[in-house]
Amino acid sequence: MPCLVGIDVGTTNCKAVAYDIDGSIKAIAKHKTITYYLEDNWTEFDPGQLWEAIQTILKDLSNQLKGESIDGIAIASMGAAGVLLDENDNWIHRSITWFDTRTKQIADWWRKTLGDEKVYSITGFVPNPMAGITKIQWIKNKMPEKFNKVKHWLSMQDYIAYRLTGKAGVDYSIACRTMAMDLKNKCWSKEILNHANIPVDICSNLKRSGELVGRVSNKSSLLTGIKEGTPVYAGGMDYVCGAFASGLCESGEVLSAVGTSEQILMVTDEPANDIKNIKTNFTCVNYVVNDKYYIGGQVISSGVILDWFCNEIAKKNVSELISEAEKSPIGAHGVMMLPHFRGKYVPGADPLSKGAFLGLTTSHTRGDVVRAILEGLCYESTLIIENLQEVTNKEISCVHVVGGAVNSPFWMQLKADILGKTIICLDVPEEVTLGAAMIAGIGSGVYSSPSDAIQKTRKNETIYKPDAECHEKYHMIMDEIYKHIYPALKETNYRINRISEILNKKYLMKDD
Repeated sequence: MPCLVGIDVGTTNCKAVAYDIDGSIKAIAKHKTITYYLEDNWTEFDPGQLWEAIQTILKDLSNQLKGESIDGIAIASMGAAGVLLDENDNWIHRSITWFDTRTKQIADWWRKTLGDEKVYSITGFVPNPMAGITKIQWIKNKMPEKFNKVKHWLSMQDYIAYRLTGKAGVDYSIACRTMAMDLKNKCWSKEILNHANIPVDICSNLKRSGELVGRVSNKSSLLTGIKEGTPVYAGGMDYVCGAFASGLCESGEVLSAVGTSEQILMVTDEPANDIKNIKTNFTCVNYVVNDKYYIGGQVISSGVILDWFCNEIAKKNVSELISEAEKSPIGAHGVMMLPHFRGKYVPGADPLSKGAFLGLTTSHTRGDVVRAILEGLCYESTLIIENLQEVTNKEISCVHVVGGAVNSPFWMQLKADILGKTIICLDVPEEVTLGAAMIAGIGSGVYSSPSDAIQKTRKNETIYKPDAECHEKYHMIMDEIYKHIYPALKETNYRINRISEILNKKYLMKDD
């Protein structure tokens, strides 16, 4: 029986899961991803620690498999965060996280020098602080001498593949997150790279998802327990692999992947990067199968807000708090929550926007606040989906949902009621690693096609239908209140940011 392994280099955890041909889990291992929180909300990953985490989980997985042969490995990962290696394969700076917005000034530089429309027409990206190339430029500006010795610019997917095989290859869905890839011609854009003064020869070889990157080296075999020569295939962006595992293969199908953030995407036949839609900040980039594309956006802070509230404020577990939220009525007794805890991405990027609770009084309960968090997350994703319909001129009838949130029927019914559309939840406990394993299966010939992979791994569905009466009430709240919160707070948030910068500078000067 075939054995396929999917690796997920994630923001919260690194995971490796071995699967049977029908998507059944044979073995699973995970290790927490360490994030370093610095001044001014800067955040970084240590590439060495990430590679050590992968070694640990692959050793664990190998022990569980007890010598069983692996037909193929594929790697899914977060996007944008990059690693720069010198000629000795040592990293020159910790990896700047995908959600770190310290590069706002660099994104502004792209707008002023090359222009939004030019960049968008080439890459499908509107210049923004989350684009991978801005992170690399920041490091380049700070460490020019060390940057001149860089041999490889790797994203997390190809960084781990490189450590495993000694070969640098990245799939289109990850490469396009750098804002340095030519979307239509599927190659690195010399115009973009030259504008940033970044040599193209440090970029990884571009691969289709499922294309062979290399084979596990002897050195990596000793470190991981994975047999030397095991093939490693190009995988994909984490939530895009999750979309594939959820059955998305054809144009018009929509996924919401709820994790640390909520990623929302629609599969399309062609790039949907018409200049008229540029202000929405939707990204239109490459999908992982059938040479499709997808248009997508994200709620940058989703599950992370609930985790923050549980750990820092309530000191209770999530399930207990959601049970309290169920006792609060529609509208949470007037409490509203804006989920811009890490800024706003779409529609219309605003990295300086901040999270907020509104309408609080001393009569409110903890359950009201938790319900407001869940409702706020659903309102924000509804805004994105409404805008997706406008941009693509396609009516969305249902949304597939994956991620930890699907374990909460209350949350999923809220999502259906607020959105006013059918929510389909698949019983896929590890959708990202399954999608990566399916891609490895296509590359190794275990599956004859993407549709064959979907058919053989199809899981049970739970369907949530919107309640018309509830939807009408939520629609009123959204139109009358929620849609007005961000515009009302925008200038105040800019003032908060400006004053914070002044105070931080004074504090640092005093400290010196």
